[in-house]
Amino acid sequence: MNRSSKIIFAGVLAGSLVVPGILKTAHAKDGVENHGQHKGWENNHSQKFDHLTHDRRDFGHNQKDFHHDNRWDNHGRQPVRRDVRHDGRFDNRSPHNKAEIRHDFKDVRNAHNEVKQDRTELRKDTTELRKDRVELRKDIRNGASKTEILNDRKEIRDDVREIKGDRVELRKDQNTLSTARQELKSDLRKR
Repeated sequence: MNRSSKIIFAGVLAGSLVVPGILKTAHAKDGVENHGQHKGWENNHSQKFDHLTHDRRDFGHNQKDFHHDNRWDNHGRQPVRRDVRHDGRFDNRSPHNKAEIRHDFKDVRNAHNEVKQDRTELRKDTTELRKDRVELRKDIRNGASKTEILNDRKEIRDDVREIKGDRVELRKDQNTLSTARQELKSDLRKR
């Protein structure tokens, strides 16, 4: 076989492989589709929303299709509870203690804000103490008068006393916060 016959044979082989692919893609475009867009969602706009197939509490499970699941079929031994969450707790949405729970959330929020304010106050006082100590060192190095050094030491003692009071107040507010959180948790368990 010479060179020209090899080129002709390779062209015929390539053409025989390409032609079925071209025909297949030509037939695929006959249907009315948005390739890669919506995948048929535009056809279902007129349908009503089916609450049996889409339940917020158990997304992805249809109660009709999964009748062998233990949550939905217990063969009439006990009444089926439809208000059970995935983790086994009951999903009670009754308003019998909403005001108390709302009050507990408010208490937790207020206690958390108090703790946050105490922490910022403690941080400010510690930075002030640090600055006063730097100032005292600078005064000692520069040979300041005794009254100025005594005033700086008095400021440092006052700052230490203030930090101690801030820590006590912070501890008290943290205890209040933990108590409010425990009360909220217990009220949420009662629901």
